[in-house]
Amino acid sequence: MEKMGKETKFLLCGITVVCILSFVLSYGISFMLAKEFQKELLLHDYSVAGYLLNHADELEISAFTAEKDEDDMEQGKNELRSIGYEDNISMGLLTAVAGYRDWIMVSLFVLLVFVFGSVYGLLLFYLKRQRKAIKGAESSIREFVDGNIMSRIECEEAGEWNNLFHEINELSVILSSHAENEKQTKEFLQDIISDVSHQLKTPLSALKMYHEIIGNSSTSQETISDFSQKSLREIKRIEDVVYTLLKLARLDVGIIQMEKERENLSVLVQDILERFEVWAERENKTIKVSGDNGTVLYCDALWMSEAIGNIVKNALEHTKEGGHISIRWEQTPLMTQIVIADDGKGIHPEDLYNIFKRFYRSRFSQDTHGVGLGLPLTKTIVETHGGTISVTSKADVGTTFTLNFFNLTNK
Repeated sequence: MEKMGKETKFLLCGITVVCILSFVLSYGISFMLAKEFQKELLLHDYSVAGYLLNHADELEISAFTAEKDEDDMEQGKNELRSIGYEDNISMGLLTAVAGYRDWIMVSLFVLLVFVFGSVYGLLLFYLKRQRKAIKGAESSIREFVDGNIMSRIECEEAGEWNNLFHEINELSVILSSHAENEKQTKEFLQDIISDVSHQLKTPLSALKMYHEIIGNSSTSQETISDFSQKSLREIKRIEDVVYTLLKLARLDVGIIQMEKERENLSVLVQDILERFEVWAERENKTIKVSGDNGTVLYCDALWMSEAIGNIVKNALEHTKEGGHISIRWEQTPLMTQIVIADDGKGIHPEDLYNIFKRFYRSRFSQDTHGVGLGLPLTKTIVETHGGTISVTSKADVGTTFTLNFFNLTNK
């Protein structure tokens, strides 16, 4: 057996001391029982001898079975003492008493050997299993500490140690979850930093170049004005990236609490369209709205306006002059559905599974300005409201975004 711990040694020493004391005690008990047996034997012999002396004319079984009186006892005691058969006679001279004493001692010895042998055997078996379980637990914990977050202690049986191991496993799951969340957070921050760096690199480079051109003494006033406008466009692009990223980050970490109210969907959509009516008129594009004016959606009006507005903005960017955009909604007992469709150039099949990825820019739409954050923000807002968003598109026919919200959240 492997080296024992302090507690195990103390336990085994304690049991050994009890075992030794029990053997000593058993010797004392056997001696006391033998003395008591000797006393009873002497009294019996005194009474039988006295009875026989007082009834010398008869020898019957009654000498051993009949009740003896005080005369019989005194007569027998006096006669037997005269020949040295008295209370302090050596136990060794009485073979019956010595045999009884030896029998008691052997019986108690065998009983104690069996009891303490069983106790030692069971204890050593238990300690061996316990040691094995602890060694296994130590190994699993060491693996976990060394980086294997899937390492767990095997504890299929019931018992106090296994209950402890179950608790340790639960703690491991919690720590693994925290470690995974921390890892994802780091990866998210790394991705954000990388994406922001990539998105800001181009406009910053352009601004630097524009500044050098504007700062050149030979640059004409018309060129300065032209590049000043371009600089403002790049600054606006940087603002869009930063503000949208801030919104996404706040939604991702759960800082923002949606202030949901029962909002009239028709009023909400009209407020959104006011932001784009000048743009639509300038490019001769029409936005058609249809739906029940009494439809109510349980949502945060500010954030839902942001989500739907991003889709409308995306439709205007990808629709040719004179194009048409429609916003319609329908409410059933189960859900509220909002559909935003356009007759623009559509989305290439290669892009359909990527349009909700942050900073994704299609190689088929490089002529359209944007940073690739509007649709990811929309998806995050919709899902934060417990809804779903899907898209279908066909080249040169148009694109349709469908938003579904279960009315279970309509309070």
